[in-house]
Amino acid sequence: MPKTSVAILGVLDGVHLGHQQLIKQAVQIAEQSDSLVVVVSFDPHPATVLQKSQPELLCTLEQRKQLLIEFGADRVIVLNFNEKMMHQLPEEFIAQVLQEELSAVAVVVGEGYRFGFKAQGTAQDIQDAGIAVTSVPHIEFNGGRISSTRIRQAIKNGLMDETALMLGRPYTVFGEVVQGDQRGRELGFPTANLKIDSDLLIPQSGVYAAFALLANEIAPAVVSVGANITFGGTEPRVEAHLIDQSGLDLYGTNLGLSFIERIRPMLAFDSQAALISAMERDRAQASTILADTLPPDSNRN
Repeated sequence: MPKTSVAILGVLDGVHLGHQQLIKQAVQIAEQSDSLVVVVSFDPHPATVLQKSQPELLCTLEQRKQLLIEFGADRVIVLNFNEKMMHQLPEEFIAQVLQEELSAVAVVVGEGYRFGFKAQGTAQDIQDAGIAVTSVPHIEFNGGRISSTRIRQAIKNGLMDETALMLGRPYTVFGEVVQGDQRGRELGFPTANLKIDSDLLIPQSGVYAAFALLANEIAPAVVSVGANITFGGTEPRVEAHLIDQSGLDLYGTNLGLSFIERIRPMLAFDSQAALISAMERDRAQASTILADTLPPDSNRN
């Protein structure tokens, strides 16, 4: 890399408001030193190697990279977090990555950030190596700090408004539209059945008001998440009924869903008529919610 860089360190899953603040700080520093803003991220998530547990992710790696660039990074480097990296000493990371590969003149990290073998490395170690360090305080929200872990919990609880406030945008997942059992169509509510990446976090089961992100437009939708227990289903599904849209052939396309509000839990109905009545109420309620909601920026999800 010919130019010097201002490096941002971290997984940055979800690219939430705290992560966005890191980028803003790095951009300001980079402008003063005529440097590039380079994010050093990691994949798989370090918890996969360190704790042998894969956290459900807030976005795919490609989405993470896209978001980081859109929020101001010039380049995103993704390091393979494996057993070798887990045992890398802090001074080795500083020398090999920050100094040799990136020619870093400054590093921006979140408050309390640690790195290297057994998390021995601190911001002070980077500073001692002659690289300026900016430690950005956590952003507080409703009595606690914004973090990817906290956002995951909010999504698991179906708290989509709280999630959006911490992300700075609605929580959005993308998936390929695949063949379903056509039951929604038979009931007068055709749905797009999404195949979601197994690593991604899906909201708590229930019915949601959402925006569907199509190739060339954004459409209001009502989305069911979970098993169709009325018909004895046990496999969780994500199915979207696009309101006021008909005749669309979405099979094989990549569809995004921005979750706005959870309307109700998944319920078992004792008749098809009762289910249809509930779906009509869901559609009406979703329409009302979405009419008062600004659609998301389809390029920033």
